[in-house]
Amino acid sequence: MREKILLLLIGLFIILLGGCNLITEDGELENVGLILEGTIHDETWGHSAYLGLLEIKDTFNVSVMFEENVTEVRQLEKIVSDFDRQGVNLIFGQGKGFGQYFDRINKYYPHIQFVYFEGTAYDSNITSIQFDHYDSYYYAGMLAAEMTRRNQIGILSPYAETTALEGFFEGARTINPQIRIHYKSIGSGYDQQQAMKQYQEMVKKGIDVVFPAGEGFNTPIIHQAKKDGISAIGYINDQYELAKNHVLTSTVIEMEEVYREVAQLLNDGNLTSGIIRLGFENQYIHLGTYGDHVPPSVRNWLDQKMEAYLETGEK
Repeated sequence: MREKILLLLIGLFIILLGGCNLITEDGELENVGLILEGTIHDETWGHSAYLGLLEIKDTFNVSVMFEENVTEVRQLEKIVSDFDRQGVNLIFGQGKGFGQYFDRINKYYPHIQFVYFEGTAYDSNITSIQFDHYDSYYYAGMLAAEMTRRNQIGILSPYAETTALEGFFEGARTINPQIRIHYKSIGSGYDQQQAMKQYQEMVKKGIDVVFPAGEGFNTPIIHQAKKDGISAIGYINDQYELAKNHVLTSTVIEMEEVYREVAQLLNDGNLTSGIIRLGFENQYIHLGTYGDHVPPSVRNWLDQKMEAYLETGEK
């Protein structure tokens, strides 16, 4: 699996970034740094990044370091300077906001490759990795609509706009055009108090499935949903173990694989600046383990749908 994913990633760099220049030479991976907007203890976005960092440490026998809760450019400037003094030449920024920060300082560190996620800024030593969630959200939406008994689903999102979760809406409405989807913007991926408040309001309105799509509030909502007898869709990590009889499935990002393969590309001299897009079709994003309460017939039905899509490109 790792070899297959590595080949896919190399191929995507060649196809998508063929016009960009290679910025590394063979065997140049030294030490690696990770900067997070949140924390490694969130059990989703930050935690998966931390596990990816540990994968790099174990695979390449290099020193790794990280800093949490970085939200201002002054913080980042000091951290990057400290990382540089410790021999770091690959820095991951776990969040969209790091693109603008890296774009302001990268010229002072031409020997460091900056990698961040879900942004559009790039330069000679900046790479943005974008995840296409549409397909995984689409099939998660189909499953949620198939499993709800009340035809009411709740979505908690950091974002005011619904475009990021368009796939979920469309998948659910493919099953039932009349299904009611309650959407609430939390304004932040880490505001657990507000997320819990909005979740409880949704429960009062009759939802029996919730998709808490925020890295900092996802896990507490799933724990509460378990107590309330509400089904949930996991987010980023496979969260089956949190509530085996309540988590329907999870929209998984193989973040550890991404981190390790990026480091491998740098070490081999194949890492390129620019933008790379990863999605459902190349296995970096997929649905996780089905909950124990999902009937075998529903599992088989959805598996067949996904397999047919991967083979034909048609839903």
